[in-house]
Amino acid sequence: MKTPHAILFDLDGVLVRSHEAWFQLMRDASRFFGGKEVTRKAFEPVFGQGPEADIAMFGLNCSVDQLNAYFFEHFERYGEDVWVDPEATALLDALDRANLRHVIVTNTMTPLAQNILKQAGLFDRFDHVFGADQVLHGKPDPAILFLALKRLGLKSGQAWMIGDSRFDLEAARAAHVFFVGYGGLEGDRKIEHLRELPALLDAHGR
Repeated sequence: MKTPHAILFDLDGVLVRSHEAWFQLMRDASRFFGGKEVTRKAFEPVFGQGPEADIAMFGLNCSVDQLNAYFFEHFERYGEDVWVDPEATALLDALDRANLRHVIVTNTMTPLAQNILKQAGLFDRFDHVFGADQVLHGKPDPAILFLALKRLGLKSGQAWMIGDSRFDLEAARAAHVFFVGYGGLEGDRKIEHLRELPALLDAHGR
């Protein structure tokens, strides 16, 4: 496997960590839309699954568009619970020097993902932000990866994906994209820290 022409980044859990913010937001959304009580035990294994699955799992009385609108309107109040990886900027600098394009592929809707990136000071560092609202189904469906590849003009074998969840892994497998597991997640390769990615890329050569 040669080094890629582009890196597809999952957002949450890789570049930022907003697990607590999303737990609080999902709990409040479920109450607002008449769903089940969202406990930490129920939320933990499905964090990042996307709004369609959230509605089904927690029994929310709303559409995907309505839930996304609620998320967009209320997420900012939990902004203080979002952590930005301090290694992200140095990694993106390294990718720029290597002329590797980089995009976001996330189950968060695009406008909210863009706002999170802006708050993190990373928005201008990415060529594109692909959110789940741009496809029929979010990850683990591979549609968002196929969309990113199409927009970049690349084939599956010309990109790597970096993700931290089984939803990322399953989407990458279905799209036949080389997958780098982050934070202990197994993949074609894995890294514990963002700073490890440039060395991994160098090891594969061009």
